[in-house]
Amino acid sequence: MQIEDRKKADFYKWTKIWGLLSFVPVVLAAGPLAGYFLGDYLEKKIGYAPYLSLIGMALGFFTSIREIIKILKLVQKTDPKPNKPENRHD
Repeated sequence: MQIEDRKKADFYKWTKIWGLLSFVPVVLAAGPLAGYFLGDYLEKKIGYAPYLSLIGMALGFFTSIREIIKILKLVQKTDPKPNKPENRHD
């Protein structure tokens, strides 16, 4: 029974890790796209083309990198290794 519980726990750990890591490409694409569209909107309002969209893309990229670092730190906190056996001195 204990082995089954350990297998389930390992399965859930790996599922969490894969779920977090599969979100990385989405974050990497969403930041620059959001920055571009926000910059494009501001360019149309202010009329300062093409610099605001480029600045928005750069800020979006750096924000995405920061979020990816947060995700990777969260993945590191999740321990994928199975429980180690206790030291026995028989």
